[in-house]
Amino acid sequence: MRDTYVKGPSYTALRPCKPDTDPSSFPVHPDLVDRLVEDKHQPDPDGIVPHTMATCAAYSYAGFEQHSDVETVSMIMARLGLEENRCRAFEQRVDALYIASAAYLVQDRDRRVVILCYRGTQPEDIISILTDADVRPETLTVELEGHHHEVHAGFYRNVRATRHLIVQALERALRGESVDPDEEGTRGTGLEALYITGHSLGAAMAAIMAVTLVHEPRYRHIAEKLKGVYTFGQPMVGGPDLARACEETPGPHGTYVLRDRLIRYIFDRDVVPALPPRPVGPYAPFGREFHYRRRHGLTDAALTFAADSAIEGLTLPSDVLRTAVSRDWGGLLARVTGGVRRSVRPLARAREEGWTEVTEPGLHYPQMDSLAGLAVVAPLAFFATRLALTRTIPFKYSFDDHGPGHYVNALAPPGVLSEFGDVL
Repeated sequence: MRDTYVKGPSYTALRPCKPDTDPSSFPVHPDLVDRLVEDKHQPDPDGIVPHTMATCAAYSYAGFEQHSDVETVSMIMARLGLEENRCRAFEQRVDALYIASAAYLVQDRDRRVVILCYRGTQPEDIISILTDADVRPETLTVELEGHHHEVHAGFYRNVRATRHLIVQALERALRGESVDPDEEGTRGTGLEALYITGHSLGAAMAAIMAVTLVHEPRYRHIAEKLKGVYTFGQPMVGGPDLARACEETPGPHGTYVLRDRLIRYIFDRDVVPALPPRPVGPYAPFGREFHYRRRHGLTDAALTFAADSAIEGLTLPSDVLRTAVSRDWGGLLARVTGGVRRSVRPLARAREEGWTEVTEPGLHYPQMDSLAGLAVVAPLAFFATRLALTRTIPFKYSFDDHGPGHYVNALAPPGVLSEFGDVL
């Protein structure tokens, strides 16, 4: 286990060597701490909180040779508005068990806010990738309304690898202590707001940790400070029964945290939110879904409609066979109806661009129907975007759209050009 921590820089140390008349915005969000503490509506309608969480999740990938980089994460969060923050990282690797777990805790100078950010799948790390592939179900130890549910084993194992150290650090924050174990004494009245975030694998870990905090009685006092869970490109973590329980089971003070304050962002044709694919078992999302659509021409929209319809048609025979065994004809009808409606949407929204909340469960980003989307379609889309002649081909899924930079840029509020406060 690696446990590293650092004190973040001051604004004076970070301010660029430019004249006072330079219009660059610095820090990027001057009222960030107050915004995180006081905002009761998730997501933040001004876009500051989603942008902050997306940026933190993106920079959690910083580091060399799979080692966490607290200096970079702390510096970026200071630029956003958390001056002289305390940043601590827990990291554990057990290659034989497919554990490549890394979690950052970022605490503001006055100890009012803590952001828990999980690092996602590192492209060059085979163990991190094998974690995603370990899809066999494992029983979640937390009960929801008296029942246990199964979750993705690889995701769950990586959450448990660092969970107890994270909880110990959050206990310190609740008492007004620093998450930096070398700092003594208390400040203020203690933790007022906790946020959990992550991208990709980190997003899945964030969702599972949120379920654990909200529904494990011994963590209830921590869950009471949980303001929001922001995930980006999150794969699904459990089956329909778990999703239903998370939506319907109240948390602290009767609030439905996992239904109303877990926010999932999906960028255009990101392949990962459609995973794991249906052949490995039924999975379902929970929480609120926001989907970003890039503007497409009518020709592209028509091709997308044709491609999606063809895929729905190809998967229908196997669906009928499975239904004949299970006799869930109502479920088959719902899948077919939802597939038709999803295929038609690109035609109706071809000229639209931006984030839209998906409020109808039947129109949520669907679980991938076959392994072909993961093994063939998404890789082809990734390479197609590199060539001008093929850049606009309307693939159903794309690895390129999964990049954390897409989420940061698409969630930047009006007037904010980057996490560095640049002005063109």
